[in-house]
Amino acid sequence: MNSDTQYGKPVVRPKIKKRFRDRYDGRRLMHVDTFFTLIPYIMSTRNDSEVGASFKIDVTPVERYLRKLRAEGSPIGQEITFIDVVMAAIVRMMSQKPYVNRFIAGHKVYARDEMSISLAIKKNLSVEGTQTVVKMVYDPRDTIFDVALRLQQEIEQNKDVMNDNSTDSFAKFVNHLPSSLIRLVIGTIKWLDFHGWMPRAIQKLSPFHCSIFVTAMGSINFPPIYHHIYNFGTCSGFIAYGPKYAERVIAKDGSVVERKFIDFKIVGDERICDGFGMASAWKELLRYLKHPELLEQPPEQVMEDHGI
Repeated sequence: MNSDTQYGKPVVRPKIKKRFRDRYDGRRLMHVDTFFTLIPYIMSTRNDSEVGASFKIDVTPVERYLRKLRAEGSPIGQEITFIDVVMAAIVRMMSQKPYVNRFIAGHKVYARDEMSISLAIKKNLSVEGTQTVVKMVYDPRDTIFDVALRLQQEIEQNKDVMNDNSTDSFAKFVNHLPSSLIRLVIGTIKWLDFHGWMPRAIQKLSPFHCSIFVTAMGSINFPPIYHHIYNFGTCSGFIAYGPKYAERVIAKDGSVVERKFIDFKIVGDERICDGFGMASAWKELLRYLKHPELLEQPPEQVMEDHGI
């Protein structure tokens, strides 16, 4: 690792030449298979088109990697944790499999301009504890150290129970309106979003306008669930993972060894790509969870989305 490398530099949004058919937050994909042109009309909402997958992941290699980093010292001066590995693996997966960063809006398929992940966090662990959602925007060339810095900065800004982020403030403002006006406001926002006319300021603060939503249920010691993806917004995937547990397994030499596992549940919008592409993307995610050391260097190449 190069100690002179500057991690966590501000994300520079690429300048994308927009066409009349594009949205402010996405590029319309024109080279789309006929089936994928029709399917958003047949399954018009995300809960119509949800598909789920379950993975039992051996996290022994990740634990070994994290112990090595603690012993040698992290180049960013903060401890790297399991959530950092997960978030970095998601970012790297999207950089190599860009079709999971698509979304459906107005019955059309779009390639998202940015790479963003929303994460639900508890400000304190109790039933009455305040919950908030943070949304991080990443660079597709981010390493695990870039991801860890961005995530830590966002959590530090939002962990104070007395402080609200822009999402919380907007939600509280709307919540004080009469019920009929709330329906009108939300209905208007959804209508504008359907046509790609929603104000950019709302898109920036909305956790539902992201690439993937993540919830770490291990922090509350509860198994992961198949979480629905929201009809509101443009999020096309939801990842939930649970607490770590130990199991004894038979090794290749026939001996019995203890390994550590974490269960993952993934829900995706099947309208954005075919089953082969979706499976390929999740396999890519699993590869980085098995070999987290690959995340220390930027990807050799960032793949572009050219259509279905």
